[in-house]
Amino acid sequence: MGVLVAPIFTISSCKKDINDINKINPNEFSDSDPKLMITGAQLANVMLNEGEATRLACIFAGQFSGYDRQFISYGQYNMSAGDFNSPWENAYSNGVAQCRLVRGKAVSANDKVLEGVAMITEANLLLTLSALWGDVPNTQACNIDIKAPGYDKMADVYNYCIALLDSSISRVGTSSNYKAAYAGTFTWKEVANSLKARALLHKKDYAGAIAAATAGISLGNDFYAKHETNAAGAWNLYYDFTDWNRSGYISCDGSHIFALLDSASTKNKRNAKTDEKARFDYYFLLDNYTPVDPNMYGGIFDAVANFPLCSYNENQLILAECYARTSNDVKALESLNLVRAAHEAQFGPGAYADYLSTDTQVSDNAKLLKEILTEKYVSLFGQTEAFNDIRRTNNLIGIPINNGTKLPGRFLYPQSEINSNSSTPKGGTLFDAVDLFK
Repeated sequence: MGVLVAPIFTISSCKKDINDINKINPNEFSDSDPKLMITGAQLANVMLNEGEATRLACIFAGQFSGYDRQFISYGQYNMSAGDFNSPWENAYSNGVAQCRLVRGKAVSANDKVLEGVAMITEANLLLTLSALWGDVPNTQACNIDIKAPGYDKMADVYNYCIALLDSSISRVGTSSNYKAAYAGTFTWKEVANSLKARALLHKKDYAGAIAAATAGISLGNDFYAKHETNAAGAWNLYYDFTDWNRSGYISCDGSHIFALLDSASTKNKRNAKTDEKARFDYYFLLDNYTPVDPNMYGGIFDAVANFPLCSYNENQLILAECYARTSNDVKALESLNLVRAAHEAQFGPGAYADYLSTDTQVSDNAKLLKEILTEKYVSLFGQTEAFNDIRRTNNLIGIPINNGTKLPGRFLYPQSEINSNSSTPKGGTLFDAVDLFK
């Protein structure tokens, strides 16, 4: 990995000699408070899970279409290694590296909660990186003494992160401290369990995922990236991109998610118990900069809309899928209906009635599983996990392919990494499957 931790400079003891005094630069940092450093690492996590990497993942997942300039090519899966430089570099230099520094400083200060928060943030970063790229640097990453860090196998990265989350839980307890970059009434323990459930789902450890998700994020306690100030630099990153910096570059016109919610589409998921009109209006704008913009004015990507990094709905849909895959359709339907109840509270009244096991949409295990995955795809609009689900389920819900015969299977290793790290794996294409999703 080409990005390394910047060295920390120290200032020697004061001496009377004026020449020694003149050698000291008062503007050069000698150290940093880990309570401040964790905010920078969290912001890197937000950038990875809400910024450019997520936009690209959601284009590949059929939630957006490329509408202008280079995004037209992205929508056709025509990409080069250089297109993936920014999220990788930010995630490692400002994210993983800082988490590891904070963890060390927190141990020295005997601040177990801060240590646990840094563990959770590091795990969130690495799990996202590995899900998108497959094998990634981990054990040798962010070590200034190692110029060409080796790449760890995807399964090993996941095992490391799961162990990290397990270790964090005993440290954070029920605390919600140290969340400057985040919003919500979550507790770190619930967040760690939901992230663990997500990772175990990726590994097809359904029993383990059920156990973790059972202790995961509860109703009303979602884990958000914070965007509560209406000012440049604090805005929701989708708003910043779609309205402020790159208006018209991406669209929802022709996207699969639009078709699922559009009453005029033959693919729409509406039925006698499901009225998607309010959610459709919350998600989309018509006749704005493009034929169909994501709703950045009072809707899901409003300037001050907090962005879900992990949510109650995702946690319940993890439970629903895992129960369905272990032939417990009763519990699976129960979790699916809890999500529908949450939607009813937001988009009702009368929009989402509970399904019964005799309803056509969920009348057998295969239909129930598809309904769960379709609901998760729509509920997680704009989130990386939509792309992960499509790949790990072999596109069970039938996302259309924009170009060629295959959906993208992974991100390309960044050109900056190829140029600076001789350990970077050679070859490979955008359409290769990462190991855990084969």
